[in-house]
Amino acid sequence: MILAGKKNSELSCKIAPEVVCPKCNTLNSTKVSIIGTYKHLLSIPFFAGKKFGKSDCEHCNQTYNLAEMPDPIKLAYYELKEITKTPLWFYVGSFSIKILVLIKIFSRYF
Repeated sequence: MILAGKKNSELSCKIAPEVVCPKCNTLNSTKVSIIGTYKHLLSIPFFAGKKFGKSDCEHCNQTYNLAEMPDPIKLAYYELKEITKTPLWFYVGSFSIKILVLIKIFSRYF
């Protein structure tokens, strides 16, 4: 059983408008995804990691990582990454530990 580790979660995805797939030359078939990583303990997320992306052509199933994306797809990726925020549930473990410590501190006074 794995106690601690790192997991990925898809934060946002969008079909990039006006982007042509370089392999099959199909218009509006490239899906750009933003994937966020988080560190977990007993499958409870504690800390957010970095965001990365990938793109998939829905017509020819060509996949690109960020390092190998063509420029029009990379531009759509950066636009989507700009508006994608890290969800609060990536910090559930940290919030719960802080709340438990505060309850322990204030329980002495009440």
